[in-house]
Amino acid sequence: MKATMTLISEPLYPNIEPFQWELALFKSKPVRRLKHLAHFGAGSLVSPVIHSRYEHTVGVWKLVSFFFPDAINLRIAAILHDIGHLPFSHAVEAPLGFNHHQLTQNYIREEEITHILARLEIEPKTIIDLLDMPTVITGRGQVLGLDHLDSFFRDTYMSGQLTKLPGSILANLTCTADGIETDRETGCDLMALILADHQLFLSPYMVAVDRLLAEAVKAHWLAVPQVDKDQFARMIDADLIFMLQHSPSDKARQLINTILFNPDQIKISKQASANSYPISVRKIYNKLPRVNATCLNEASRIEEKLADLAFDERYVSV
Repeated sequence: MKATMTLISEPLYPNIEPFQWELALFKSKPVRRLKHLAHFGAGSLVSPVIHSRYEHTVGVWKLVSFFFPDAINLRIAAILHDIGHLPFSHAVEAPLGFNHHQLTQNYIREEEITHILARLEIEPKTIIDLLDMPTVITGRGQVLGLDHLDSFFRDTYMSGQLTKLPGSILANLTCTADGIETDRETGCDLMALILADHQLFLSPYMVAVDRLLAEAVKAHWLAVPQVDKDQFARMIDADLIFMLQHSPSDKARQLINTILFNPDQIKISKQASANSYPISVRKIYNKLPRVNATCLNEASRIEEKLADLAFDERYVSV
């Protein structure tokens, strides 16, 4: 296999022949950094779901290129859509007051990306504006988009819950300007995957691990004289683990070592204690594939089950 093709090799979708400028983007530092960020957040440290933001990005790019091969700006947006993520993705973003969308825009405006886009005579603002609006990547309205379609495929594949490889499913999917449309049977299969993925990453245990990681970072920041948030946002997962393991904060070191080496000591209860932290579900993805009317009953049941995942506030301690 050619070295350039190895960059975009992954097991879920048919091969897509990249343009040279796409390979240049995949080789850029902001995109390569994604190889070192866990897509599943801190849950990657305690579960089999260990793929990175890079594999997810390749997947989204392949899906966009499969359905819209001539949409150059969309193909660019697919490659760049996640470059602003923090270490361990969403695990620390909201608790520490970051916005990965804004960070993505910052990266796109920097020289390495703008230089590649200039070869295509494309302004960075064109891609930034595209990422800031509903597209087939995000899905419009309540319709499933290509970004989350890959997440649901990839997460369930890694967790052993995927029974049909996506390559065999793509023939039954179409992608309109709104997002994914399909037949009744395939739509129900996709909705089952969406539910299975939510049941894993929104489980109290996974939510708890994310919260403990965020608390470890907060404890570290309280123990150091100055925090460079821009430098923190550019870290990779390994940098963050190293920082916490060598933190002057006993609490930060204890929390990260518990997550890494003694996750069985993580306790979840419905009652608060002196050393516990409240946890709750922040957001439930509410988009589904568009199917014909005969599948609406199944969709309603899936939506009800998704809503049920929003558990009452609980508490995590170690």
